[in-house]
Amino acid sequence: MAIAGHGQSSNPKQAAIAAITRAQADLERAVEEIDMLPAIDVHSIALAAHALNNFLTVSGGVVDLLLPLLRHHPDRQVTIWLEGLAHANALMNHTVSQLMNNSLGVEMTLRLEDVELSRLVERACAYYRVMAENKGIELRFGARGDLRPVRTDRVLVAAVLDNLLSNAVKYSPRDRCIWVDLRGERDGVVCSVRDEGPGLTSDEQARLFRPGVRLGATTSGGEPSSGYGLAIARSFIDRLGGELTCASTPGHGATFSFWLPTVRRP
Repeated sequence: MAIAGHGQSSNPKQAAIAAITRAQADLERAVEEIDMLPAIDVHSIALAAHALNNFLTVSGGVVDLLLPLLRHHPDRQVTIWLEGLAHANALMNHTVSQLMNNSLGVEMTLRLEDVELSRLVERACAYYRVMAENKGIELRFGARGDLRPVRTDRVLVAAVLDNLLSNAVKYSPRDRCIWVDLRGERDGVVCSVRDEGPGLTSDEQARLFRPGVRLGATTSGGEPSSGYGLAIARSFIDRLGGELTCASTPGHGATFSFWLPTVRRP
């Protein structure tokens, strides 16, 4: 009976060797399959989520500005549509926010046109002035110099303004002021957003535009910072052929400025 039962199953050592061999072969196949999978970059996902959040803020801001203007429109459906858009926007914001802390690798298509930057900035200021006033903050807008049109994508610029203005409101203490200045400079237009927040050290400024960098757990208003907003803003301005910079001294606020080239005249 012992001879008849002799085989792989009756030899524990051989059975173990066979199991290890099979496991090694399975592991090698798994590694090959993993190598064939597309790489997932957590930073890219978070960047994309933050970009979507910026775009949703821009569209939501337009709806918020239109609602009071068109609330008494003779066609009741206009208000219903706007309220529906506002609700859909809120739902999308909620969904995107879940991705914010967890790819911009997809090349986006730019829609370039001649844009009067003063109008775009003024509308953004009108939207954020309401939020600023809720914190007792005054938001001032001024424009000067040769403000020729810029050749740009207005949605990307609006997203950049959303980042800079929202940060200024978040980090500014109550009863302070935010200055938004637009001026012609170096064959282009410069937009500066200056606040009276806590300011940034030189080391913080050096890391400021890196994806995922959080310079504080929360803002002065208790709101969490994703660490991707300024990286998104810098990438957008780079795509548009401009420059985004920061100047700050600890305890004396910060100034974020972006420059965009004006339309070349023949």
